[in-house]
Amino acid sequence: MVMETPKRPTPEKQIDEQEEYATRGPFASIFGGSVARLLDQALIVGKMEQTIAILADSTNLSYKTTKEALEKLVKMGFVTPTRKLGNAQAYQFQVENHLSGLLACGAEFQRQRTDL
Repeated sequence: MVMETPKRPTPEKQIDEQEEYATRGPFASIFGGSVARLLDQALIVGKMEQTIAILADSTNLSYKTTKEALEKLVKMGFVTPTRKLGNAQAYQFQVENHLSGLLACGAEFQRQRTDL
């Protein structure tokens, strides 16, 4: 009797699964784009401080794209730079002040979408 070892996903499949995870949030699925992916991340992390590198990794965006999207959100008042963590600037989503209604709408859309 030959036992088969579980197959690991191929690198292409891993990338597809990562991309799907990064783009299946409510804002990215409705609006698309890098700002929408960051807003989806706000649903997940809330007020937790994150660096550009962490956000880039979790949203599957490049560092440069993440930085540009964060700058837009900072100008809109949705994100605030907080403190330096080593050489990296940390940022925090303003979920209580500016984003609460928007995030509640996104969360409700996500619940309805997963109930289908």
